[in-house]
Amino acid sequence: MRFQIDDKVVDTVTGIVKSADSETSIRAKTLQVLNYLIEHKSDIVAKQDVIKHVWDDVVVQEQILTQSIKEIRDLLGPQVIKTYSRKGYQWVAPLKAEHSETYSTQQRKLTSKRPVINKQQIWLGASLVVLLLLVLVFVLLFNRSESVMKVAFLPVQNDVQDSVHNWVPLRGQEQLSQGLSHASELAVIDTDHVLYAIERLTPEQHLAYRSGALYPFREKLDADLIVHTRLTGFPEDFQLHYRLQTPFGLEQGIEFSSSVNGAFEQLIEKIAARFDTYQPSNETSYASQFSNEAFARGVALYLEQEYQAAKPMLETALNAEADLFAARRYLAASYANTNQISTAIKLLNENIERAKASNQQGRELLRAYLMIGYLQINWPQLLNREHELLSAEQYIEQAKQLAEQLQDELFIAYSYEELGKVKRLQGDYAASAAHLNNALQYHQRFQGDYGQTAALIELAKVSNAQQSESLTQDYLAQAYAIASRSKATANLIWVLLAKADIARSRLQHQDANAFANQAKEIAQQSDDPMLIARVAAWFNDSPVYTVN
Repeated sequence: MRFQIDDKVVDTVTGIVKSADSETSIRAKTLQVLNYLIEHKSDIVAKQDVIKHVWDDVVVQEQILTQSIKEIRDLLGPQVIKTYSRKGYQWVAPLKAEHSETYSTQQRKLTSKRPVINKQQIWLGASLVVLLLLVLVFVLLFNRSESVMKVAFLPVQNDVQDSVHNWVPLRGQEQLSQGLSHASELAVIDTDHVLYAIERLTPEQHLAYRSGALYPFREKLDADLIVHTRLTGFPEDFQLHYRLQTPFGLEQGIEFSSSVNGAFEQLIEKIAARFDTYQPSNETSYASQFSNEAFARGVALYLEQEYQAAKPMLETALNAEADLFAARRYLAASYANTNQISTAIKLLNENIERAKASNQQGRELLRAYLMIGYLQINWPQLLNREHELLSAEQYIEQAKQLAEQLQDELFIAYSYEELGKVKRLQGDYAASAAHLNNALQYHQRFQGDYGQTAALIELAKVSNAQQSESLTQDYLAQAYAIASRSKATANLIWVLLAKADIARSRLQHQDANAFANQAKEIAQQSDDPMLIARVAAWFNDSPVYTVN
């Protein structure tokens, strides 16, 4: 059937959309979505019903359907489909049926115009076809060694646990693909083709892909390089983990950036520089990537709570590249998590000395100052606690001064938070509240308001120390509302554990366990080892260090 929508004619069988000056093909799965919406145009159809009908043989995320809806709107106009929040979609555009000519009429027209071809013309045509085929084979063989590398980006795995970055998987994939196309001569496979390849994976291949394997796409996409990315971190402080699968092996690494777009641009630049002069060879040239590879493996082990296994990988990375500051930071965190605090602080001080010597006074220097202060606040090592807190304050104050010089507002906010903790522990509640309110003001400037929860939790602890129960509950309620609104799983857990801590400090053990069990349920649903470990630490009454 063919329909006319405004100035376009849509063939719902072939998937061809024609206008006065163009002709476009609709992707197969998107065409099925279009037909399903048209067939049920009198109803609001639920997202899961569409997914079940179109992708009945595979498990897919909702973003796949969202992409198809976007494609339909891009082709036919934004007004053709109406979105009903939490309900689904409905086709709302009027349809005018277009009836094509009958088959017999078309055949008569074709027959009346068919020319008479003699045997000599047939032999001549056949000879030309053979000649063209030989030329084509020769060209392909001759140019085979100079073929352009084909690159495919998979949808970005979004591990930023909030509602602000739901756009990342598909829009991020598109941004990486288009960015590399503009930045290099590499042949980037279009995202529609990649998404279609995902749809065509068998259940076994889907299971392998979801477990981290990239090999299912080699045959499906005929790509020389498969790029898988995973976004973690928090607003203003992101990490883009990447894995590059080539015919010769797997390479991985991490890009750090204050913005998602910045992390994407850094990866695009790295891939363009790394592979734009790609020449197929059995000899690998990954020596320069060795330290980054070991670092990435070490971080992966760290995030899985495998601290002992992470240490040798991170140490290997440092042996290959002594100024890989992030590797030394993760190594320090690994030592901290195995209760070797003095070793952790020693490693962080080494980062400070190296950063100053090389004049690299950026975020890694800021992190080193803050982490030492954090460790001294949370893991008392000295008998003289007053002196230890004073040392922590001095490190954090250095971080704040440097952050102000660099105009790094995120780390100014972090510094105020830690100074607020120090002053609370010193019993100077007025100074603590002042620092924490300063932190709140900075966090309110950033995208995603859930960054405010840490300062609000600390303000609740200050109020609790001053025995102001109503103000304590007010701060906790604000923090919980912000975390819930943003669907920030980690922050929800921090708030619930803070409630549990405060209830326990008041000997309200039943309430404390109830809050902690809520946090435990959320952590288990998230399937995040860091969050699960944090809750388990509360029940064991032991601290756990996590990289922020």
